[in-house]
Amino acid sequence: MPVSRSAEFESVSFYIRPAVLTDLQDVATVLASSFYPPLGWQRWLYPLFRFSIHEDLKQRLQGGHPHYRCLTAIAPDRITRQPTVIGTVEVAYRQPHLWTFHRLPWVYLSNLAVCPHYRRQGVARRLLQAAEQLTLDWGFGDLSLHVMTDNSQARQLYEGMGYQLHRVEPTLLSLFNFQPSRLLLRKTISPPQRSSSVFQYVDPTASEPSH
Repeated sequence: MPVSRSAEFESVSFYIRPAVLTDLQDVATVLASSFYPPLGWQRWLYPLFRFSIHEDLKQRLQGGHPHYRCLTAIAPDRITRQPTVIGTVEVAYRQPHLWTFHRLPWVYLSNLAVCPHYRRQGVARRLLQAAEQLTLDWGFGDLSLHVMTDNSQARQLYEGMGYQLHRVEPTLLSLFNFQPSRLLLRKTISPPQRSSSVFQYVDPTASEPSH
């Protein structure tokens, strides 16, 4: 079974596959620790954040929408060596709403997160590439995402992969300087010029590949 490997770092081997219900605990932990790290006063609310993420994700996974995927990056646990989730991203086809800026259906990427110990090792980049390939497989050519203006690391990653500013979207809190504005980035995706092993679906019902 092919294994994805970072081109920049050789310290971790991983592969990408769609999430299944048995991944819920791990994915919720990755998301909660990335977006709501248990530091300071947030540590008291961390279990609530994690539970809320778990239940929301469970609902999406069980929804059965043909154009929704939660993708996971899987690597051996550093201690047990058992396969574990080290990163995740969600991709979904969205319909426009009257109360948003969007007037046409679009494919949207959200909740890109990587475990702290595995960051800067190519995991986020590979998850993005997998999401782009999935978008092409669905028959679409554009992928959109949001990033906060003060998230310089994420902006650098997205811009380095060809995502361009489409629109600045102020929020109610940003109008009063309580929160940065959101940037809507968009990328027109072209099919690869040659076959690539960057992303290959791994059957989640089969046994995990050995390392």
